[in-house]
Amino acid sequence: MLFYFFNADLFPPISFSEGCWIFVYGIRYDVSAIVVLNSLFIVLHLLPNKYWETKFYQTILKILFYSINIVALIFEASDFAYFKYSFKRITSDIVFMEHDAPTLMPAFIRDFWYLLLMIAAMFLFAEFLYSKTFRWRDFNLNFKSFSKAKLISTLMVVSFLFIAARGNISKQSLTPNSGDSHFPVSLNALAQNTSFTLLYSLEHKKLDEKKYLTDEKAKQYCNIIQSFNGKPASIYNPEKKKLNVVVIILESFSREYSGFLNGNEGYMPFLDSLMQQGMVFTNGWANGKKSIEGIPAVLSSVPGLVNVPLLNYGSYPDLKINSIATYLKEMNYSTAFFHGGSDGTMNFDRYTLNSGFDKYFGKNEYSNQADDDKVWGIFDEPFFQYFSCKLSEMQQPFLGAIFSLTSHHPFTIPEKYHGKFRQGKEQIEEVIQYTDLSLREFFKTASQQLWYNNTLFIIAADHTGPTSDEFYKTRVGMYRIPIFLFQPGNNLLKGRNDEVVQQTDILPTVLNYIGYDKTFVSFGHDVFSNEKERLTVNSLGNIFQIMNDRYSLLYDGEEPVELYDYIRDPLLKNNLVNEQKQITEKLTTQIEAYIQVFNSNIIHNTLSQR
Repeated sequence: MLFYFFNADLFPPISFSEGCWIFVYGIRYDVSAIVVLNSLFIVLHLLPNKYWETKFYQTILKILFYSINIVALIFEASDFAYFKYSFKRITSDIVFMEHDAPTLMPAFIRDFWYLLLMIAAMFLFAEFLYSKTFRWRDFNLNFKSFSKAKLISTLMVVSFLFIAARGNISKQSLTPNSGDSHFPVSLNALAQNTSFTLLYSLEHKKLDEKKYLTDEKAKQYCNIIQSFNGKPASIYNPEKKKLNVVVIILESFSREYSGFLNGNEGYMPFLDSLMQQGMVFTNGWANGKKSIEGIPAVLSSVPGLVNVPLLNYGSYPDLKINSIATYLKEMNYSTAFFHGGSDGTMNFDRYTLNSGFDKYFGKNEYSNQADDDKVWGIFDEPFFQYFSCKLSEMQQPFLGAIFSLTSHHPFTIPEKYHGKFRQGKEQIEEVIQYTDLSLREFFKTASQQLWYNNTLFIIAADHTGPTSDEFYKTRVGMYRIPIFLFQPGNNLLKGRNDEVVQQTDILPTVLNYIGYDKTFVSFGHDVFSNEKERLTVNSLGNIFQIMNDRYSLLYDGEEPVELYDYIRDPLLKNNLVNEQKQITEKLTTQIEAYIQVFNSNIIHNTLSQR
């Protein structure tokens, strides 16, 4: 109930029957999580021993109980605040933040202090009940005094607890998607609890080999080994000129914040003006909801189709992934990645260096720590100037990729800009304007450099940000991002492209643009090619999604659960999965091919093989 109270505006209206089923499944998830978390506590209470009812033994049990459940409450309360950014319950990928936890904690306490008070109140209430119901009986209990009936009843209780932990008496245990047949996927988080999703994801960190289709058929729909050899050069660079390549990945820049793409004032005036000088993809999509999914989608053309992000490396420590740097180095490009965070943040340094980038520049390499925001790292404006300076030092042709930082909670901007930007409905919208200003200053500086006119710029978001708009809260809207290309002086590369374009399309598009003619690995396609149907894929909370230019299909790993015509039904109110059989079947086959190919290549570590 508290979770819904804090996040009610993020969910669609709930019918009476849906509410009843959410309650039923909510009880099942709660009982399962409680039993699993407290299994040791329960067993120690059930097993007879001579210390069973001594004050010392019960004190140990009490400490055990509170230690486990207070931690669980902290995670649960964290989701009250975190859900609006991730749109899913916390899973095992939270351990990915351990490097940044010490610096993030003060900001979290400052902004969400009321959650700590809530946890303290729950603790005090539990202690009050405990003191009213428990009485010490300081004597030894003889094991022999236990009758057979008591032993049998103990075994019965253990059996019941086992069933409760599984959440089911059938062969199939409870999963995060168990309620899909009774209420929409968008309401799953209301039935779930954070302890369950966290424990489930810890148990299921490894991918399963899937065989939905034959390997040949899966390859027809998702062939990741690609080549432009023998194909015509890009019409935008017919001479295959080896241009410098600059990839700018913007933290939490939703399509929603663009005035140009939405026909309103917006919060990114400079980027809106730059879009009109380049080729903007009006139907751009992210392949994930987190930065650790967006970065490899853009740079490596690998979508976020796994609950535990690939950059975690915990499940697959030896995983090798190529990136755009891998291929451009074969064309004698110098390469570097830039991010204003500390070394180790989200493993970006490890990922970029392992995937072919020559150098990594972060907060530790930046000389002026006065520009540190004291939470994540260096503010965007000075770090983008640093980026421009370093690009000028690199040997041409070069690849420079940068991931911005400031437009992330706690949304801090330099003090000199306080009160300078227009306030929006969401706190992030002020920071979007600051980062937009930072980009304006970057391009002003860059345009004076010798390399500028010989450079292709690719600008895209890593994922969407917080929203108060009903469409951008939907399973479709939460992935809509700006993506565009800009090349100074190239009048051909201008206009609007309304085809479906996803982050994984960026790598093959750039490779064909500059004339790369060897094989490469990609889950996307050149955006200017008409050879393939335009699709986008993603995954959130154990539910996969595939979209074409009209329909969105949600798939739970076993069967399709929802289909929407998001053009006619933008708020996704009318589930067509049982009506549009042909479309459902086609999209199901396509997403199964993506999952099968993705899982196989991760499991067998073949993403770098061509």
